[in-house]
Amino acid sequence: MQVDNTPQRAAELWFEDGNIVIQAGNSMFRVYRGILAGTSPIFRDMLSFPQPPEAELVEGCPLVRLPDAGSEVSVFLRAIFDSNLSICLNFFKPFPAPTQYPIIQGCLRLSHKYEVEHLRLRALVHLSSRYRTSLAERDTCRFQYGFPNRNVSEIVSWPWNSQVEAPWILPCALYDLSAQLKDGFADLLRDGASLSSEDLTRFLRGHHLQTLSAATVILPSLSNPPHDIQGCKSAANCREARLAAVAALSTEIQEYPTIPLGVWSEEDWYRVPGEPCSSCSSALEEARKSFWDDLPQMYGLPSWAELEKMRVAALGTVHWWHS
Repeated sequence: MQVDNTPQRAAELWFEDGNIVIQAGNSMFRVYRGILAGTSPIFRDMLSFPQPPEAELVEGCPLVRLPDAGSEVSVFLRAIFDSNLSICLNFFKPFPAPTQYPIIQGCLRLSHKYEVEHLRLRALVHLSSRYRTSLAERDTCRFQYGFPNRNVSEIVSWPWNSQVEAPWILPCALYDLSAQLKDGFADLLRDGASLSSEDLTRFLRGHHLQTLSAATVILPSLSNPPHDIQGCKSAANCREARLAAVAALSTEIQEYPTIPLGVWSEEDWYRVPGEPCSSCSSALEEARKSFWDDLPQMYGLPSWAELEKMRVAALGTVHWWHS
């Protein structure tokens, strides 16, 4: 079957009084030269050169070809003209407004490339709403849809996706990606085709360590030894509850070996007979925290403290998710 490669006009970004045409892939956008130049120093420099007499024109407008994907250029330009012309006010709102990952991805990549700082920061904040640097925040995050009464600190503004472009986001993102691989590596090899050999090797090593942690970090917090948790005030009752939890937890680890943070939490004690004392019930949470603290190093990344410094350097010292 023959594929039609004829460039197509993007209806939402084809202004009849526009004075420049951008082509990316098979998509064409007729927009405003002055707005592009005023928004992006890269476009300003690119468009400052006089057009040669033989320059290609489309409907009397100079044609500029970009090497980027048409889908990314589309969302990037819509975000720019949302800010300047108010033509699509619901397109790429700041956090905590819900958005879609392809919009975040396209705006982040191209705003970095073309130096549109306000869009780059907006995209980074949306990404950081899902991939936190604190276990407590990660545990409370939920996608905003259906949770209108949540505090801003608990909101995730976009559904799950594994691709990211900021170092402080990577540990949590790689954890989630690893969690998807319980049925094999086919999806990773398909979706991760753009990963370098070095990055893929590092990811697979981290995936191995993450999988081992459920059995070597989480489970022993309850079963080794099963009778000697500091501060326990009811050894017999607590031992019975903890050993019941060990049995339940072992089953979950077999079914979900790649999600050590999710196989058990403090709220799950209701699933087993008996109720342990506060010292015993907190032992598992301490094990989860120990795993979380080690997570960046599993994937060959800096510590959480260093990653938090990077986040603050990029987004400022104000905790943007606090209301």
